[in-house]
Amino acid sequence: MTAVEPDARPADPRWQRSRARLHAAVLELAADRPVERITGSALAAAAGVHRSTIYEHGCDASDILRGALRAELDEIRRRLIEPATAETILSATAASADEVFAHVDRHGAVYARELDRGTAGLSAMLAEHFAHSVRLLIEHGAVTPPEVPDDDPQAVAETVAATIAAAAVAVIAVWLRSPEPRDRRQLTRRWRLVLPPWWPIGD
Repeated sequence: MTAVEPDARPADPRWQRSRARLHAAVLELAADRPVERITGSALAAAAGVHRSTIYEHGCDASDILRGALRAELDEIRRRLIEPATAETILSATAASADEVFAHVDRHGAVYARELDRGTAGLSAMLAEHFAHSVRLLIEHGAVTPPEVPDDDPQAVAETVAATIAAAAVAVIAVWLRSPEPRDRRQLTRRWRLVLPPWWPIGD
C-alpha cells in the first residue's frame, strides 16, 4: 500500500476530519507506548474510523505518527519561515525555534522514546523539517552562508542545510534525555551554541 504524499490536502471535508481524528489518536496512543505496538485496529478504534481509512492517510501507525507531527511543524514553517525576509529574519527564526521546541516539549514522551530508539523515522522527519526551513531562508536571501571559493553555491547551501538540520536533531535528542520537567531555555541556549558564527540570532 502506498502512503499518501505528506503535502496532499484534499478539499474533501470527510478526508480532513478523518485525518484530524487519526492524528489526535496516534499522538495519544504513542504517548505511552512504542509506535510499533499500535495496531491498525487500535488506531482505527481510537480515531473512530474504519481500519481501511488508515491507508488513505498512511501505511501504518508510524507513518500516521510522522504525518501528525510533521503537520504541526509544517504549520509553524508556513506562518513564520516562509514569509521571512532579511528584515524580519531575526524575529522569525527566534519565534520559529521557540514554537518548534514547544512542539517537541509538548510531544516529549513520543520524541524522547522514538529518537532514543531510532524508530518511527522521527529523526529523519525532524532533520528534513529543519533542512527545508534552512533552504527556504537561503533561497529568500534571509540567511547567507559564506562563499566557498571554487565550489558550487547550491551544493554549499545543501551542505549547510543538512549540517544545521543534523545539529538541531542532535541537540533535541540530547535535551530529551534530561529528566522532567525539562527547561526549554536550556534547549534554546544549546541550539544557539551549535549555530555557525554567521547565523543571525539577535540578542
